[in-house]
Amino acid sequence: MTRWKASFIHLLISLAVVGSVAAYIIYFWYPLALIPMAKADKLLGLVGGIDLIVGPLLTLLVYKTGKATLKMDLTVIALIQAAFLSIGLYTMFMSRPVFIVASSRGFDLVFAPDIAAQRLAQAQIPQYKTLSITKPKLVGVKMPTDPNEQMRIINSALAGLGDLQMMPEYYVEYSEMIPDILANSQPLKANAHISAQAITRMATAAKAYGRNPDEVHFMPLGSSRGLAMMLVDAKTGQIVGPVAFPRK
Repeated sequence: MTRWKASFIHLLISLAVVGSVAAYIIYFWYPLALIPMAKADKLLGLVGGIDLIVGPLLTLLVYKTGKATLKMDLTVIALIQAAFLSIGLYTMFMSRPVFIVASSRGFDLVFAPDIAAQRLAQAQIPQYKTLSITKPKLVGVKMPTDPNEQMRIINSALAGLGDLQMMPEYYVEYSEMIPDILANSQPLKANAHISAQAITRMATAAKAYGRNPDEVHFMPLGSSRGLAMMLVDAKTGQIVGPVAFPRK
């Protein structure tokens, strides 16, 4: 076998491995519509690029039929690739989105580093005391009525220590927020605050989700990393899906 053929075979194997890992990441942690907003595209591209280039290139350099240390060399190359892939996978896992939080003003995508462990432990609903290891959990959040608590939240937000959406002690079931979602979401029609181009993009996304654009409303979807829009059913308030917008 020539070194070029060995390198090509290594490339095919790397493509299969990286493709499987990327598919897992996209399915469980970073849905396609959220990748640009979460700024996961660059990291995913970097990790995949390194594995797809470094491994086959090193194989091209070291491969030689009959070489006494060939097995050892290929093993070391495989370990280097595995290390790069593991570091990238760990980084994406630790920064994954864990909650989609609905409030009266819209939605927020919350990432694992956004929520302190002590706040997570204060969640009133047991299933919200842990961070999701697969897809982000859909929850609602309500501002407390106590003025002192409201001031504490405002001060926390102003100090950069976390806003309401990052405080699981105020999380509620999403169903409790549906009346607010229905009251405050907007139809897919251009107005002074949203361009016709953005509406067209959302209408196209609604069709891709298998929905009639006339039966869908939208609300802003914010995060500490970027912005998007969330489509909801205009009658039930149930989630249709997020819509990403190109970064400027």
